[in-house]
Amino acid sequence: MNAHIPGNPVPVPHGMVQRLLDELKRQGVEVPPAAGASGHAPPARFTALYRAAIERLEALVAKGNGHPPMRKQEVDLLCRCVLSSQTLREAIRCAADFCAMLYPRAGALSLGQSAGQAVFRMDSLRRANSSAACLVDLTGLFFYMQLFGWLVGQPLRPTHVYLAHPRREDAMPFLGLFHAAVTSGAQTYGFEFDEALLERPVVRQAAELDAFLEDFPYRLIGAPVEVVSLSQQVRGILHAALVHGARLPTLAELAMRFDVSEPTLRRRLAADGSSYRVLREHSLQEYAEQCLCTTNWSVGRIAEQLGFASEEAFRRAFQRWTGHAPTRFRRESRG
Repeated sequence: MNAHIPGNPVPVPHGMVQRLLDELKRQGVEVPPAAGASGHAPPARFTALYRAAIERLEALVAKGNGHPPMRKQEVDLLCRCVLSSQTLREAIRCAADFCAMLYPRAGALSLGQSAGQAVFRMDSLRRANSSAACLVDLTGLFFYMQLFGWLVGQPLRPTHVYLAHPRREDAMPFLGLFHAAVTSGAQTYGFEFDEALLERPVVRQAAELDAFLEDFPYRLIGAPVEVVSLSQQVRGILHAALVHGARLPTLAELAMRFDVSEPTLRRRLAADGSSYRVLREHSLQEYAEQCLCTTNWSVGRIAEQLGFASEEAFRRAFQRWTGHAPTRFRRESRG
């Protein structure tokens, strides 16, 4: 599945390219070849320029702090870790724990709540503020905003953004990416958003991650978070329950979770061309096949993980889904 909304490319907002080039020149850093000769670039070229510029600036800033920067492989691993969470709240806490293991290279994350707003904060633990560090930290903040929105299948839409940098102009024109009020000179970087989103389930699956991580977090332009359909959200919730060995929620429980009636949920799933029964069966089959292919669990343990009353009941269901016995499926998938 494509992790982003298809459509015409969004033009690079005026001034972004020139801001990057000016900062590289100010810091005495070599201008990347992707920059070209002008202060303008199409989205694809801008992504290449932005990545090269931020990586150069990040290395420079990290050297001044006395420790290496967080590597792209570590960023990707963080994303894989939070993907195993059940809710956005759990994902943010998981990200905070992950960064704590890399202290001080990954900074410090925290989550609070105030007056109906979730308050996410990112302390980059800089020894000193600089215009280069401001651009690097803005990239980190936008990274978390995009990641959290992607996990729950809808943009977070912050209501307020905080900069731990005294000069607001050093962050221009990148502040337009947040579409929110911005306060400079705060104690940490961060943003506020509707606290109700904290209980939203993580609906993404591991198969979607590679596409999302391509050029992430440098693909700022033309890549808004895709809004996940209701049937995809239901499937994500069912998959998460199976992974955690929890009982699959009923249609009534899902309706309560989405704050709709059961008939409304049935109609909306039907409009997506699906149903609760179909999604439940697909989720069970998909996870059963995954367990058979990637684990050495016995058929009995897999049956128990999927919530079947007996191993025989699972064998009959798997035969109905695939036309094969579980042991034969495992043997052929590995052969």
